[in-house]
Amino acid sequence: MTSPLLDPSRVSMPQVGAEVASRDEVTLLRQENERLRRLLETAAQVTWTSNPASDAQAPISPSWTAFTGQTPEQMRHPGWLLALHPDDRERTLAVWEQARAQSAPFVVRYRLRRADGAYVWMLARGAPVRDADGTVLEWVGTCIDIHAQVLGEERAAFLDRASELFSSTLDASATLASLANLSVAELADWCIVDVLHPDGHFERAQVVAADASQAPLVATVQRLTPVPRERPRYPPAVALATGSPTLLTEVTDALMESVAQDADHLVTMRQVGIRSLLTVPLLARGHILGALTFLSTTSGRRYGDEDLRFAQELGNLAALAVDNARLLQGAREAIRLRDEFLSVASHELKTPLTPLSLKLQALSRAVKAHPDSPLAPIIEAHVDTGNRQVRRLTDLMNDLLDVSRISAGTFRLQREQVDVAEVVREVAAGFAPRFAVEHCDFQVEAPASVRGCFDRVRLAQVLDHLLDNALKYGAGTPVSVRLVVDGPMARLTVRDEGIGIAPDQRSRLFERYGRAVSERHYGGLGLGLYLTRTIVEAEGGRVALDSRLGEGATVVVELPLTRP
Repeated sequence: MTSPLLDPSRVSMPQVGAEVASRDEVTLLRQENERLRRLLETAAQVTWTSNPASDAQAPISPSWTAFTGQTPEQMRHPGWLLALHPDDRERTLAVWEQARAQSAPFVVRYRLRRADGAYVWMLARGAPVRDADGTVLEWVGTCIDIHAQVLGEERAAFLDRASELFSSTLDASATLASLANLSVAELADWCIVDVLHPDGHFERAQVVAADASQAPLVATVQRLTPVPRERPRYPPAVALATGSPTLLTEVTDALMESVAQDADHLVTMRQVGIRSLLTVPLLARGHILGALTFLSTTSGRRYGDEDLRFAQELGNLAALAVDNARLLQGAREAIRLRDEFLSVASHELKTPLTPLSLKLQALSRAVKAHPDSPLAPIIEAHVDTGNRQVRRLTDLMNDLLDVSRISAGTFRLQREQVDVAEVVREVAAGFAPRFAVEHCDFQVEAPASVRGCFDRVRLAQVLDHLLDNALKYGAGTPVSVRLVVDGPMARLTVRDEGIGIAPDQRSRLFERYGRAVSERHYGGLGLGLYLTRTIVEAEGGRVALDSRLGEGATVVVELPLTRP
């Protein structure tokens, strides 16, 4: 009788089952391994392993070889570092050595040279694989392409710096200089900025090269102003004439021959050694303001579509800054011409006022010499009206002349010892008849004497403007003038109960030509409070306004009675 344990038919079945199960398990492991490999290839551009027990300590990575072109032999004895950008090698090696010393995972960013020579930003991660007792068996890692992310971060930071530089000046030339220098530092070996001026002429405004030793060549390029032609081919001329950008990823000698404006231009381009070129127009409000050109000569950079889009964004930013600078310059020129005209007009208008005033005085004396004439009262009334209008025109002309002096920086005070109370009473006395005509209850309160060092004429001018406004906007209502001494300060308050001023209009009133009401109904040039503020501040004082619509207005002027 044969033992069942020795029966071949009884022992072969379990063995066969075990072999099948083992094969299935191996198949599943292979499938899982293949799935993980595919997953890594999808997630990372490069995967690698490194055996710490190996003498060569060279990473094993077919994908590294495929990406960089380095052979396994070239990767030995940290030869893999040679595939990194020179500026990133020392930092990356330090991170790797620290991770090995601590047997800890690491993360580092560096630029990895692709097989075609271009550098690509990578995020490298590595981690040790340990056995049961914690011994590191090997290192595994990945390199993920983050070039677009890093480029976006760098360009956003670049645009922030550019915006800050452009906003720091409102001078178009300074803006263009900032644009050229910033671009060479980050984006190009050469930067050229050409400008189309409002009068239509072209100017090569900026030429900057990264290599300072090329200054003579820079001067030569500076003289090569783009020539406008009906069908230009030279990229800056194309941008200036049509507003179209140009991207030349590879610039060959034949290409330079085709775009050169003349023989000298071709020679210069060859001397510069252009390898890649990018030109974008500077556009603002639909107008072509200039052209921005980047040249790659020695850095190995090759411009592409992403560079073109970024250059256009930078060009738009610069064009906006230049356009704002030009608008400001135009506004300043318009103001200068206006002030010049007002100055000339004021002088010219004052010239006939003097003889007119003399004629009125002569007519007044003639009337007084014949008091019995039935026409005497009528003529005297007309003379008084004429004198008032002459004084009004004279005051307006003087205000305009003062504005011109302030703008030109020639406004000066002639200080002397002045009794402020006496000036207040004199000016108020001159206004008393006018307030009486308007049926205003006019009150003046001032001490016997308040002495200080001021320009007497300008001090009188301040009160004159304040009372004129009170009369104009508070006609028929009580008006008061009060002068008090408060420590080292003299405080002059003019109060009316007229139409008042809306809160949102107050700040405008102390500006040049500032008004809170229609000039059609109240006239004037809007200069009274502007001149008041200017004079008071020049005297070291301050002026304040308190008013509400329909509740009148109170103007307070404070002047220092003592000076350092």
